[in-house]
Amino acid sequence: MSYKKKQSGERNMVSFIASDIARRHFLKLAGASAVALAGKPVFAQAGDIKIGLATDLTGVAAAFTRSTVNGVEMAVADINAAGGLLNRKLTLLVRDSQLKPDLGTTHTRDLITRENVDILIGPNSSAVGLTVSAVAKQFQKPVIMTTPNTPRLPMELFHPHFFTIVPSGLMESRAMAEVIGPLGKRFAFIGGDYEASHQGLKYFKDRLKTVNPSAEFVAEAWPKLGEPDYTSYITKIISARPDVLFSYLWGADLVGFVKQAKPYGLFDRMKVGTLLFMDDLKALGNDMPLGVYGQMRAPFFSLNNDMTNKFIEKYRAKHNDWPADWAIMGYESMLVYAAAIKKAGSVEADALVKAIEGGEFELMRGKTAFRKIDHQGNVPSFIGKTVADSRYPFRILGDVARVPAEKIWPSEEEVLESRKPK
Repeated sequence: MSYKKKQSGERNMVSFIASDIARRHFLKLAGASAVALAGKPVFAQAGDIKIGLATDLTGVAAAFTRSTVNGVEMAVADINAAGGLLNRKLTLLVRDSQLKPDLGTTHTRDLITRENVDILIGPNSSAVGLTVSAVAKQFQKPVIMTTPNTPRLPMELFHPHFFTIVPSGLMESRAMAEVIGPLGKRFAFIGGDYEASHQGLKYFKDRLKTVNPSAEFVAEAWPKLGEPDYTSYITKIISARPDVLFSYLWGADLVGFVKQAKPYGLFDRMKVGTLLFMDDLKALGNDMPLGVYGQMRAPFFSLNNDMTNKFIEKYRAKHNDWPADWAIMGYESMLVYAAAIKKAGSVEADALVKAIEGGEFELMRGKTAFRKIDHQGNVPSFIGKTVADSRYPFRILGDVARVPAEKIWPSEEEVLESRKPK
């Protein structure tokens, strides 16, 4: 699949023959007629249902974004192969925001005002996600976030047309504190010197006070994003002799840190917990140390159910790759929309909001509903330890714990407090 920047007015249509089980699943959602199973679906002349996706196909998050687009495209193709929704075909329109918030604003506004999209899916980065959400609020278009997880979106910047199926950064840090917090008394931290990382440490520390009141932090390291040499940070951490290291590194930064820290024996000297993405696991391969506590959002190897297994099989056949968390959550966003459109019998915004608010959705990560106060999906956080598995050419997580959203999301009082004028 080629991911070229879309020009004005261009339509990004996808064509993929769904498996029988996917056809049956979407036939149930869409209420399509049996003709969809017999051959080419027959659609009404009411016009396509349009999905807008202004996301980040250029920049450091490009691999993550391509996975998201893959997942959304597969869902759109499956729905169309099963007869569409409301007897209408779905069209996906993708724009490249290049990790630039101003482009996110421009593209989202164009998708709404010129392309007349009915629904939106969020981008990759939180910075662009903030602008996409703001435009969705202005034009009252439903938007589902699948990757941006700044807590500001469901908390102080919330609006009724916003939904999210990704745990917020607050939730992920609390989940990590729940799992690695009891593992020692002396803690250290390493994370990129940017807002999300500083927030992550704050939320971790706040929960650690509850999980392990006697714990103390003995070292903090704040390398710049894209740091090529971690030597000084590694020696600083080792010299502090922590029992546990909490890492907020990811992507190329995590890969570089792991490869440079291994020769120093860092992973033998302390327990390590970190954010982990599929791209990190694939990039490190067997260089990934065993026994590292990793946190993921939708690890395919831990979702052992019929829907996920069929999705993995189709994804492997189409892309010759294993589906990253982003692909799974992109596909899930369309499962939510499909069920809500069927329930509402419409793509009218307020009707969809009501249907999503009042629904429970069967996703690959399990049954999911959205809390009314912030439209946060009650999705779990997955934390396990890295292990070798002969089925994969990279490490995966074993002994995976599902930390439920209800245990780690902010209380309603916290949400309301965040919305008070400062």
